[in-house]
Amino acid sequence: MFRSLGHRISNAPRAFLVVALLLTIFAGVYGKDVMQRLTLSPGWDVPGSGSALARQAVREQYGHDETAVILLFRPHTPAFTPDDPEYRRAVEAVLDPIGNIPGVLGVDSYFQTLDPALRSHTGEMTYAIVRLARGSDKGIAAYQAVRQRLTSERLQVTAGGELATYMDVRAQLTHDVERAEWISFGILAVLLVWVFRSVIAALMPLMIGVVTVILSTALLKFCALFTDITIYAANVVSMLGLGLAIDYGLFIVSRFREELAHGHTPQHALGTTMATAGHTVAFSGVTVASSLFCLLLLPQQFFQNMGLAGGLSVIAAMLTAILLLPPLLVLLGERINYCAIPRRKGRARVDRGRWERFSYWVMHNARAVLVVSILLLGFFGLPILHMQIGPVDSRSLPVAAESRQVQQILEQSFPRSGMSPLILSVQTQGPAHLAAGLTAIDALTRQINALPGINRVDSLVTLSAGMSLADYQLFYQHPEQFPAASIALQTYAKGHQTLVLVRYTADPITPEARQLVRQLRAMPLPPGITAMQVGGFPAEHLDYVESLVQNTPWVMGAIMLVIGVLLFFMLGSVFLPIKAILTNIISLTATFGGLVWVFQDGNMAGLLGFTPQGQMEGTVLVLIFATAFGLSIDYEVFLLSRIKESCHRSGDSVTSIATGIQKSGPIITSAALLIGVVLASFAMGEVVFMKAMGLGLLFSVIIDATLVRMLLVPASLRLLGRFNWWAPPFLQRIYQRFNLSEHDTFTPRGPT
Repeated sequence: MFRSLGHRISNAPRAFLVVALLLTIFAGVYGKDVMQRLTLSPGWDVPGSGSALARQAVREQYGHDETAVILLFRPHTPAFTPDDPEYRRAVEAVLDPIGNIPGVLGVDSYFQTLDPALRSHTGEMTYAIVRLARGSDKGIAAYQAVRQRLTSERLQVTAGGELATYMDVRAQLTHDVERAEWISFGILAVLLVWVFRSVIAALMPLMIGVVTVILSTALLKFCALFTDITIYAANVVSMLGLGLAIDYGLFIVSRFREELAHGHTPQHALGTTMATAGHTVAFSGVTVASSLFCLLLLPQQFFQNMGLAGGLSVIAAMLTAILLLPPLLVLLGERINYCAIPRRKGRARVDRGRWERFSYWVMHNARAVLVVSILLLGFFGLPILHMQIGPVDSRSLPVAAESRQVQQILEQSFPRSGMSPLILSVQTQGPAHLAAGLTAIDALTRQINALPGINRVDSLVTLSAGMSLADYQLFYQHPEQFPAASIALQTYAKGHQTLVLVRYTADPITPEARQLVRQLRAMPLPPGITAMQVGGFPAEHLDYVESLVQNTPWVMGAIMLVIGVLLFFMLGSVFLPIKAILTNIISLTATFGGLVWVFQDGNMAGLLGFTPQGQMEGTVLVLIFATAFGLSIDYEVFLLSRIKESCHRSGDSVTSIATGIQKSGPIITSAALLIGVVLASFAMGEVVFMKAMGLGLLFSVIIDATLVRMLLVPASLRLLGRFNWWAPPFLQRIYQRFNLSEHDTFTPRGPT
């Protein structure tokens, strides 16, 4: 199939190039504004969970579909305090025009409410809460209009809150992607010239890398027409698309030049290249994309977005490598070696002999190498034993980010104001504002107040400490006579539904806050209450972690099953897929250990420029598992395909392993170096989430290309001997029927 594709491309290379050029131009124009089409919401909600149902009730049943922006007021001089009338006039001069902006639902300031929670401990700072309608644009237009009016001669005004944080993240990610791409291309250009010893050859992987990023970005924007896609997906598209395109280009160009060196014509060389390296690239792309698409099995939209974005970028890299690069190669022919850098005589022979000697040494000491490699990987993975899973907070942004500064000031200088209360959506047997409903709500409120760590409970029956239950029952019978009753009913009640806000003393990101959620959910409901859903940030994070614990093992199993089946259909072996999966698990253990050592324990924090959070974000770990597992199989496929190709010719297992490492070892090392540059450039970003993603994948690639691929794999292959290619008869028949290998079946010879 792939040899035939190579012949067709050889017969009409210019037609393939014209079509590719037109598609690339269209994709570039179409996808240039992709960041503006992606949603700011990360999509971490768990559909159907208690926190998701509570959030849905707040938005749909009570009509509170809004987002809050925090405006922090700080005087330029310490002597200027809120007790000064000029301070109040300065605040009102900022807030009054904001209240008239379309999309602003209301503004609550310290001077309106006199709530002491809105004034700092030291007394000189206050903040206001601006409530924006989410609408179709998530409140972005209103927020940008608010930002333009934050000017004052007497006060420093800064914005924080969820929407402000997401806007800062989007701006930072846009900057990080652009910077990472430019840095990557500069370094990759130099390294590719060094690897190929030819400027023309070095340009080929770079060219398809550019096209891959353009195509995958356009595909991402197209998918955004049908579903919300988070802004984080753009980084994944650039990082994986660019890295894999460079790798795939390296493998194909290297094989093409190898065939030319054997004296073949460009047409014949391309046919062989497509039948070998092209076939392997296609298989590798399908394998890596399948691994990432397994993330679609998780319920959170964030993971589905990341799986979709990653899979699209891998497919784009694969297609450009096997459809765009071949016509370029056949048109260039021997000119692929133009602008060559002279190589010292005998250098290639020395390098080839070194890899061959090294592989024989590993196989000669296979048992010792296997044990030492596993022990080393286990040692690197030790930090995973004290890994803590927790949510991200404002420290995931760079120190200079305005929203992070606001959040830190609120945490350090203001009382526990309960800006992240637990939101209880409560259903009563009858209308909530009638006597029976109020009796049930009063009993529930008393139960909650009896729990440790409760600051305050806001509900229909807590408006005033001086009112009894009987007073409230009378109060709500005639709301038209009491404006406060009418406002309370609009805020807290809708038919049989009512809201209860629970304000607590613990930090929302701590285990104590999540334990409070568990206590509320386990609490027996008083008579008259038929259902209660607990929402708010601690509840959302608890549901998120529990969803990961419940669903991640199934996703991991699906990834391993898909990869195992695909490897079987390529290799015709039962043991090799199992070996590949086991070695990848060991490798990922070391990778996660390194991540814990850096990001949780804080080692190298100063060098890498981030603030340690004392815990790992579970999202990063799941994404790295899916992506790194696929990338590891990527190198496994290239190594085993060369070994099988040699074994097909000679039938000798030991010689084939040495030949496969001799042929693929330098290429795999170069590929790991090149994709490592891409990952490292993204790890230099300022958002901790993407920094951890890039660095974690970099750890994985380094470990996989050294300890695993060059030590563990050849040692285990040597010990397996003839069993490397064994499968029971019924599986052999299936393999022969659906053979995805580029070779016929064979029976290896040699020692076991």
